Amino acid sequence: MTIATTVSQYLTDHSVQYRVIPHEHSATNRESAHKANVREDRVAKAIMLKDERGMVMTIIPASSSLDMRAVHEETGRNHLEMMDESEFQQHFSDCEVGALPPLGPAYGITTLVDSGLDDRDTLYLESGDHESLIAMDGRDFDQLMSGSRHCNLTRDWI
Repeated sequence: MTIATTVSQYLTDHSVQYRVIPHEHSATNRESAHKANVREDRVAKAIMLKDERGMVMTIIPASSSLDMRAVHEETGRNHLEMMDESEFQQHFSDCEVGALPPLGPAYGITTLVDSGLDDRDTLYLESGDHESLIAMDGRDFDQLMSGSRHCNLTRDWI
């Protein structure tokens, strides 16, 4: 598989220049970063949540962990919980299971972006498969996410 059709179309529609970086098969965002020889904190990772009101995509650096308390405080939705990969496959039918592109707006999903990803020179995103990342200018990512809420979603674990 290559870059997901929805992702490719979304980037084209927004005139975003990008490169596809192939790498050996990986199972996680952190592993993708290592196999593509890029820093984990430059890889945007999507985590899908749900409650009775629907889905929310959170996007954080692959080097970080999601702070659910921060998500609850930011959204006022106290029953959000992580979705199993098999649950959201119908919404990401052009992607391999587990290779979720962190572009919620492309799929019409409410999206929260961790402030730690703001103002990066370059960001790397899952492309929809387990063997490539998309590299784009951080300003382009910021523009793509301009309609999403930007907030602190991670916490330093001591």
